[in-house]
Amino acid sequence: MSRFSAQGLLADLEALVVRESPSDDAAAVTALAHDIVERLRAAHVQAETRPCPPRGDAVFATVGEGGGGPLLLGHHDTVWPTGTLAAIPFRVEDGRVRGPGVFDMKAGIAVAIAVLADLARQEKPPRVTLLLTPDEELGTAASRTLLLEVARAHREVLVLEPSLAGAAKVARKGTGTFAVAFAGCAAHAGLDPERGASALLELAHFTLFAASLTRPDAGTTVTPTVGHGGDRTNVVPESARLSVDCRVWTKAESDRVEAAFRAYEPRDPRVSVAVEGGFDRPPLEPTPAAQALYERAKAIAAELGFVLPAARVGGASDGNLTAAGGVPTLDGLGPVGDGAHARHEWVLASDLPRRAELLACLIERGA
Repeated sequence: MSRFSAQGLLADLEALVVRESPSDDAAAVTALAHDIVERLRAAHVQAETRPCPPRGDAVFATVGEGGGGPLLLGHHDTVWPTGTLAAIPFRVEDGRVRGPGVFDMKAGIAVAIAVLADLARQEKPPRVTLLLTPDEELGTAASRTLLLEVARAHREVLVLEPSLAGAAKVARKGTGTFAVAFAGCAAHAGLDPERGASALLELAHFTLFAASLTRPDAGTTVTPTVGHGGDRTNVVPESARLSVDCRVWTKAESDRVEAAFRAYEPRDPRVSVAVEGGFDRPPLEPTPAAQALYERAKAIAAELGFVLPAARVGGASDGNLTAAGGVPTLDGLGPVGDGAHARHEWVLASDLPRRAELLACLIERGA
């Protein structure tokens, strides 16, 4: 039987969900950060906010004395705009908890709050830190320095992002977005088109070139997603822009794709091509230390009566950054559910206490 109350976890989760916190509303994200800090302080956990302009405040909390220990990692921003709650209210139906941000990832935050509160009641609690970033859904640009500084002071990172059908995430693809600008020469499309240098035509060549960099055998995808060129039907386009989404399992593949983009030679030498952007999150690649961390979690889960599979996923998280920073990282320790970034998102109410018990045991036995 778990030491954690399903009723208490649901109450905490409801308080988190009804406080909407869209990534692009720094005031709302900060307000939720202060709410979480007050909730933690009420449970005798040392907690404070850390500013991450312009994206709002992070949450930083600790239990126990000394340094090191595990870092519990998550984020309190969501993809949902303010007002979504009116259309998708918090509710529990047939054992499933629904509401904007409930799966990604306020259920994980509720689990962290319950675990820290439980540890704080112990006479000599193990050392553990919690960090919640305010801009994960936007790429963690504002909080990245803080995140890496905190992570490198800890022996391991336990990421409370959603599980994949109950599985922990032992590998994540690295993600990159490239913005490519094409500058050519305008001309009348009917009178003298040969005097023009079409930025749009060069965009078409680059689109095919980019797509050719995809390697299904390596799991690498290079996907042109948004393109635009020209503004008049009778003018050879002098400018165009293209966005390309890239996802890779290994740093070697991200290096290959990026080098190819930078080395691109225009088909029409009169058109200049400027490549901006890059891989903002490196891949979370499995390491022996991270595998040992997963095996420890898997064994504890078995003792608690459930199976903790391992999964590799295409989406990235802040765990990509901590893993690339050299800290053993285990991701996807949040509750079972589905529908991240979708209106039907949900978490399984009965899994909340079980995930809290797993997390508490991971911290206590690693001390």
